[in-house]
Amino acid sequence: MIDYFPKLPPLSDFEQGLISEKIEIDAKYKLPKNITYCKKCVISNQRPRIVFDGEGVCSACRYWERKKAVIDWREREKELEDLCNRYRRNDGSFDVLVPSSGGKDSVYVAWELKTKYGMHPLTMTWAPHVYTEIGIRNFQAHIHAGLDNVCYTPNGVVHRRMTRLSTIEIGDPFQPFIYGQTYLPLRVALNYGIDLVMDGENGESEYGGDTTTESKTGFTPKDAEEFWLSSFPLEHWKDRGFTDRDLQIYSAPNFDRLQKSKVERHFFSYYRDWRPQNHYYYCVENTNFAPNPNGRSEGTFSKYASLDDQIDPYHHYFSLLKFGIARATSDAAHEIREDLLARDEAVQLVRRYDSEMPSEKTTKVFLDYAGLTSGQLAEIIERWRNTRLWSGVGASSRLINQVSI
Repeated sequence: MIDYFPKLPPLSDFEQGLISEKIEIDAKYKLPKNITYCKKCVISNQRPRIVFDGEGVCSACRYWERKKAVIDWREREKELEDLCNRYRRNDGSFDVLVPSSGGKDSVYVAWELKTKYGMHPLTMTWAPHVYTEIGIRNFQAHIHAGLDNVCYTPNGVVHRRMTRLSTIEIGDPFQPFIYGQTYLPLRVALNYGIDLVMDGENGESEYGGDTTTESKTGFTPKDAEEFWLSSFPLEHWKDRGFTDRDLQIYSAPNFDRLQKSKVERHFFSYYRDWRPQNHYYYCVENTNFAPNPNGRSEGTFSKYASLDDQIDPYHHYFSLLKFGIARATSDAAHEIREDLLARDEAVQLVRRYDSEMPSEKTTKVFLDYAGLTSGQLAEIIERWRNTRLWSGVGASSRLINQVSI
């Protein structure tokens, strides 16, 4: 039981008014009316920005084909070695910043940079909404394996208020967290005098999105705002009653200072073949990483990804409401691309787990954290339910279509 959440103010008239307004999901996200599924994986064309070609194959699968057959990974690694040689320092100071939750992917990046490329990484953590026990455990494990870390945690009341409003207005409780992921690494790099920031993967190419990003070694601040902020810049929150003090920790670095600095942001996945399951086994062996002790995570079959936040299932559930695809779809799709799952097996896993509701325990934590009643949450869910993809409402609702063999 969590007993440290003070009671939030009740919903404002503005927030209550938003709840009663139904969102036209298709128009908002420019979704195609006819649902099709990738012939190679299990993703659908309802994923925003994903592209299907004339053979019915998604852009992520085509990218993975190029990863396997076209990209010269030895040449890419030589580029990484040259990059590290350019930024490596010999005075004991940190020379690369790795944004990290303590999860398998970011710890893999940091540990490789330290042990294989001779870098001195500082990992930087933007704390989750509500830590899980396994999340805290893995966070501590990566530090005690031998990595330096700084952790930033926002004002709890502000973060909870923003989470509640973003759930209502954007249909995603994770939007406040995403601001920190987007901007804080650049600010920390500037403050520590670190010129290289190494992110993990380019999600647009690895999981399906804007194909123009495939050749990017990293995102510029403008790219990050375009692809990560859901067209809801931080300035909007000032119109919602949040002050400059409230928003300071979420804000972008001073643009002039950033332009004058030498800070660059790169994707490790550009230089090294990105294989999430391999990262899991790597971190079990090298940094004492542990999987979900419950055997699998809610809404999926996997046990080793996105383990640190207790309200994470609602992030994926709102994706299910809007796009008809959620966490099991994403996990199964990339495991097919990694040659770990056959498509027919993946289809069965998606059909079994993708539309799983968050558990009663998770829902209790989410309601307490966001300061919502169960009735208000039910209204918000219906506000964001895509009626083209769903029949019915509430507990009787069902997805009209799911991927099939």
